[in-house]
Amino acid sequence: MGTTETARDHIFGLIDGYLADPSSGATAIGNAATTLDAAVVADLNAVLADNRPSYRDGVMIQLGYGLADASMDLTRRQQGGRSVAQQLGAFLVERHIAAVKDAYQNIAKNTDVLNRGNVPPFDRLLVWANTADQDHRMLALQYTCASVAATSRPVLPMPALNRSALTFARVVKLLHRMLAMSSGGAFDQFTVAALLNATIENHGEGRARVETKNLNASDRSSFAAGDVQVVTGNRVLEAFEVTANDWRTKLAGSTKTIKDNDLSRLHIVARRPEGDRGDVDTALGGVSEDVSVLDTRQVVEVVVAILTRPQRAEALQRLYEYLDRYQPDTSRTNAFVEALKDEGLVESAGD
Repeated sequence: MGTTETARDHIFGLIDGYLADPSSGATAIGNAATTLDAAVVADLNAVLADNRPSYRDGVMIQLGYGLADASMDLTRRQQGGRSVAQQLGAFLVERHIAAVKDAYQNIAKNTDVLNRGNVPPFDRLLVWANTADQDHRMLALQYTCASVAATSRPVLPMPALNRSALTFARVVKLLHRMLAMSSGGAFDQFTVAALLNATIENHGEGRARVETKNLNASDRSSFAAGDVQVVTGNRVLEAFEVTANDWRTKLAGSTKTIKDNDLSRLHIVARRPEGDRGDVDTALGGVSEDVSVLDTRQVVEVVVAILTRPQRAEALQRLYEYLDRYQPDTSRTNAFVEALKDEGLVESAGD
């Protein structure tokens, strides 16, 4: 096994070990804190507290390389480092830990020099690691990995679904239950995205895909035409603005959204009481562009109706993934898992 693989596996093994046994992580943190110089611990804490996870990941990777080969210059990105950074990002996401896709893309995109004066505690740690012995490097890596593992969010795993139970009535009841919960729009956006994804994947013959964005990201910052999009290549076929609020909050900017993104039309999916039908007709009559206003619950009912039971299972699995990946509140993900169990949609020992 090469140096790159050794460095990667060392980091992954430590984090997984601390996740499996949090008490061992606490012990590692305590041992390092009492053995390492106070200045080194202070710099580790500063990097760990930084809201840019890239530098935290960079410390782990550089220490991992240093333990794999004591002769390396740890102020430099090592050959294979970008690959390790990308694998680490995916590894941490799977373990419900905040992560970036490629730490080195953010630390030093076009150079292998890492101590560039942008984050002094990070720079000092790399310089210190260059002269530290292997025991102290190990303590620093253990301290960092244990601290990272401790930030893992307590998310319930997605249970195995009982596909035979996924009738229209039971799935709609579940999703209506989720939509009735306060979620800052999370259940609304990701339910629509998950159902559309199951529809497109099974009927689009691979030509189109569904995209959604982080819950709190604006359309402008995410370069998206809507909260949920049906896309082929780089072209947006359909755009959906999804909100838990009144439909009127999205209608005002609909014309600009269509023009800014060169769309043929826009769909607003929102809370639209039946009594508002006349108001919707009047409001849309004053809009020159092709805009639809749809009630979220009715959209759910129609799409669930056309999906098969296996496709409904795919949609519920994707909803879990969206909740876990694109919004920060783990209680919402856990509420979805608990609702699946309460509604009798998961496999039991007798199934």
